Amino acid sequence: MLRCAIVPPVPVPYREPLLARLAALPQLQVRVIYQARLQRSWDQVPQWFPHRHDYDAACLESLVVPRAGRSPITWPRRLEEALSAFDPQVVVVSEFGPATLRALAWCRRRRRALVILTEVTTEVQESLPPPQRALQRFLARAADGLIAVSSAAAERLLELHVDPQRLSVSLQSVDEDAFDAAFQTRRPLHENPVEILAVARLVPDKNLRSLIEGFAAAKLTPEEASLTIVGSGPLEAQLAQLACDLALPVVLHPALPPDQLPALYARASAFALPSSFEPFGVALREAVISGLPLLCSTEVGAAKDLALEHENALMFAPSDVDGIARSLRLIVRDPQLRVKMGAASRRIALAHPLRDDVEKFAARISAAAEAAPLARV
Repeated sequence: MLRCAIVPPVPVPYREPLLARLAALPQLQVRVIYQARLQRSWDQVPQWFPHRHDYDAACLESLVVPRAGRSPITWPRRLEEALSAFDPQVVVVSEFGPATLRALAWCRRRRRALVILTEVTTEVQESLPPPQRALQRFLARAADGLIAVSSAAAERLLELHVDPQRLSVSLQSVDEDAFDAAFQTRRPLHENPVEILAVARLVPDKNLRSLIEGFAAAKLTPEEASLTIVGSGPLEAQLAQLACDLALPVVLHPALPPDQLPALYARASAFALPSSFEPFGVALREAVISGLPLLCSTEVGAAKDLALEHENALMFAPSDVDGIARSLRLIVRDPQLRVKMGAASRRIALAHPLRDDVEKFAARISAAAEAAPLARV
């Protein structure tokens, strides 16, 4: 068995199925070493972060430097000690922060292979300061393998002149089985009124203000459509006031536990993700598995894989409120289009099963070990 340590930032519910399936593979012995137990700057309640796992896992204590609207800088304590205790042949670490630099140094000292898991797209990279871009270029080229969670993230790595032979695409995972089961009881898409669903943290990057303004500009009656936004965050009061001022049928529902989300998608008629900054967009994959037509921003990292314009999605620039309004009117007033796009979403979901992503992830781990012969013991 090939020993592999996976070092993500924190436990998140959508990655649990991937990690559990990797750990169940007979060719791998997996230990997940979380850098921290939770991220307070993600505007999620502590209960959202899983604390029980169906695989070997440990959580480190960390020093955390918050960054407004972005993932914090995390310095996990005793990371090298945790790696040495397990002595993996391959280390998979998320993104390009301090933990990755330290993992690289550990791997070089112990002659082990390093794989970097990333969701950073070209659009995200352009928002980074030059020193951070330079660090990411260095780490991307130094790694023995890379796993991109979307085609857009893979394209960005190729722009950094990463050897494509060292690169795999394994889409960000979700609880596929739970959403599949809920799909079997889904409300018929042709029925009225139409419920537009958005599941997102209530933060500026999710661009929910533009969605509400677009809903107002669409001039849809309550008999035609309603908008449900599920999530929590610092903009909750502002968004509620905006909906009230515009006298719109908008329901703001607090964030729900992950196991309650599939039923929510099953009651919806279409899904909206209007983000202005979205490296991947896990909710998009949930909506596709749920067989929903999509209203999707062009800035969503997963769009190239999961939101195909005029097939299962209507696309718009996040700042284009009129474009959002046009998309809403079209999806609400054309039931045949909703049915057609919902069926296309299911076809796309079936073309991207989680088992394929698990296999690609595992294959990249094995390839990294093979590419770094001194990692084999």
